Amino acid sequence: MSQDKEAVRPDRSAQAMDFPGRELYTIGGAASLGIALMYLSAMAVYLPAMRQGPTPVTVVEWFTLLQSNPLAGLYFLGFADIPIVILFGPVALALRAALERVSVTWTTIAAPLAFVGMAVYLASNSSFSMLSLSSEYAAATTSAQQAAIVAAGHALISLTRGTANAAGMGLIWLASLVFSILMLRSRELGRAAAWIGILSFSLLVPGFLFSGYTYGMTSGVGPAMAIVTSLGGGLLSLVWYILVGLRLLKIGRL
Repeated sequence: MSQDKEAVRPDRSAQAMDFPGRELYTIGGAASLGIALMYLSAMAVYLPAMRQGPTPVTVVEWFTLLQSNPLAGLYFLGFADIPIVILFGPVALALRAALERVSVTWTTIAAPLAFVGMAVYLASNSSFSMLSLSSEYAAATTSAQQAAIVAAGHALISLTRGTANAAGMGLIWLASLVFSILMLRSRELGRAAAWIGILSFSLLVPGFLFSGYTYGMTSGVGPAMAIVTSLGGGLLSLVWYILVGLRLLKIGRL
C-alpha cells in the first residue's frame, strides 16, 4: 500500500483524535471483546456436538439435528456468526477512526467493504429458516409435504453454503486484513495485534472462499486445507479481537 500524504505527518495522540470522540472507541472495543466471547461460546457448543457425530450433510440429517439439538444445529448453520457480524460494525467504525491518520484512502475503502460484507452475509444466513423448516418437516403428515419441505431445505442449504455467504464473510475478513496492515503504522493499536491480524485474515480470506466449493466433500486435499485454514485463522482472529478490543478501550479512556 502506498503511503498517503496524511501519513507523512506524525501520528497524533489518541487524545487529539477529534473524530468521532472517545465513545466510539469504547463501543468498538466492547464490541470486539463481545465478538471474542461469541467465538468462545461457539467453541463450547461445537466441540461437544462434534464428539457426538459428524456435521450433517443431507437436508434430512439437518432437520434431525435441529429437532434433537436445536442449539448445535443453529451454531453449525452459522447462527453465532450473526451477532459476530453485527458487532463488527462498531469495530470497523472505531478502527477507521483510529487509523485514518495512517491512511484516509485505505480506511475509506476498508470500512465500506466491511459493511457490504455484513449486509451480504446477513441476507444469506438461513439458520432460523432451517429451524422453522425442521419443525414443519416433523409435523408433515404426507410424503408429498415432506418432499416439498426437503426441497426448500436444499435451497436454503445451498444459500448458506454458497457464493453469497462466502463472499459476505470474505469481504469482512478482507477489510480486517486491510485494517491489520494499516495497524503496523499505528502506535495506539500495536504491531503485535497487527501481525496476528495479517496472519489470521490471510488464512481466512482464501480458506473461507474455498470452503464454499468443498462443502459436502468428505475427503481430499481441498476440505483438509479448508479445515486447516479456518481453524488456524479462526483461533488467531480470536486473539486479534481480544487485542484490538483492549487497545480500543484504552484509546477510549485517554
